[in-house]
Amino acid sequence: MDKEQIKRELVDISNKILEKYSEMDVVETISVMNMAAKTIFLGSLKVYNYEVIPNVMRDLEKELKGYGDLVVRDQKVTPCCSPSYTHISFNITVPN
Repeated sequence: MDKEQIKRELVDISNKILEKYSEMDVVETISVMNMAAKTIFLGSLKVYNYEVIPNVMRDLEKELKGYGDLVVRDQKVTPCCSPSYTHISFNITVPN
């Protein structure tokens, strides 16, 4: 599968999940790390409603697991001048 197509699909899936839970963040792009033996896709989402975090993570795992080896992480962020949120990141490793 084409890497650009995978990037577009990952952005679309991420944004649909955020929209499903009425989150205001929008994923605009996915980073790609190209290596000799594998390609890694890196994405991140901001979730402001702490109650939906387990659902967002579950949906990401369900929707993204078919692309390759998936890791989903979360971390609470408390900025000085804006609302607190949880940063949910994922990386998908696809063999070349």
